[in-house]
Amino acid sequence: MNEMLGVSIIVLNYNYGHFLAEAIDSALNQDHPLCEVIVVDDGSTDNSRAVIARYGDRIRSVLRDTNDGQIPALDDAWPLARHPILIFLDADDVLFPHAATTVASCWTAGMVKTQSPVVRVDKAGRQIGSITPKYPPNLDTAMLRRILLRTGCCFISPSSGNAYSRDLLEAVARDGGFKLESSRDFCMDAIMECNAPFYGKVITIYEPLAYYRIHDSNDNMYHIIDKARFDKLSRYVTLKLDYFAGRCRTWGVAFDPTAARNRSIWGLECRLVCAKLASSRDPLEDPVWRTLFPAIKAYFDTTELPITDRIIHAGWFLSVALSPRVVARRLIALRFLSTERPLWLELFLTFLTKFTAQRGSPRIPAAES
Repeated sequence: MNEMLGVSIIVLNYNYGHFLAEAIDSALNQDHPLCEVIVVDDGSTDNSRAVIARYGDRIRSVLRDTNDGQIPALDDAWPLARHPILIFLDADDVLFPHAATTVASCWTAGMVKTQSPVVRVDKAGRQIGSITPKYPPNLDTAMLRRILLRTGCCFISPSSGNAYSRDLLEAVARDGGFKLESSRDFCMDAIMECNAPFYGKVITIYEPLAYYRIHDSNDNMYHIIDKARFDKLSRYVTLKLDYFAGRCRTWGVAFDPTAARNRSIWGLECRLVCAKLASSRDPLEDPVWRTLFPAIKAYFDTTELPITDRIIHAGWFLSVALSPRVVARRLIALRFLSTERPLWLELFLTFLTKFTAQRGSPRIPAAES
């Protein structure tokens, strides 16, 4: 393409007034010449409106009267975008200055999404030393479709690590993809994860383009190891499987959500953790033995992951399953609590991911379909 396409950055905020200015500044300070910033406030009751007002006409704002959740708020904002590429930036996150330029420079005809990992930081913005997700090499659109149809979920970045085409959002809206019984149960990145590979090309950018903040108010409770967190995640996996099954019926594509539930490594890990963290009084829907054998099979059937990754994950799963609760809890923290992970372990996992990606694909930082 002779000229890079413009990028609309939509900052989504609800009661994050203490983080909001940093997010807006990161959007305004992009080095891409064709950028606009839209801030949507989803009925905040803190000082967010005052923060937004300080920016005057440097931004456009959508001020909602009620707090209805992420998807209704974004649905009020993205149709206002002037540019064909959209980034949804959570108000507690921060974009790298070259994020929009990097996305626009790899955008080609037929693309609907880019995804890139994020660097985790703490409440004060200090790097934790964790980069997520660790994408496998050669992750292209066809592979994403295969994984989704087999497991119902795939490698996913938080909202701020993704960019979408306006055409994709319009197509999903036309096809009823945003018609949800309870919109609060879903987030936009998961909806787009299910839809994007079936509407066009998805590009994986292997270098981070945003900081993702871990703090006490994260919806996914990333800062704690608690059964309630993994109960919530397990319910979300089930909801997403049901949603994706409905989308597949719309497209006329075969998908078995029951089989996918026992093939999803992420879902199986969440079910295992629920079982290990349960007290003696908690009824167990999925005892350890019921997840153990499907998980081992899933690790070795998941050919998209390098063998080293599969061995590490399978070893972790077995160790948690067979360990007493106190040891299992520590192993769970190493896997799911980035602040508890030794720096040497995080550096080793990051090196391993980069090494396998470089061996598997010459198209670094972007892998095209």
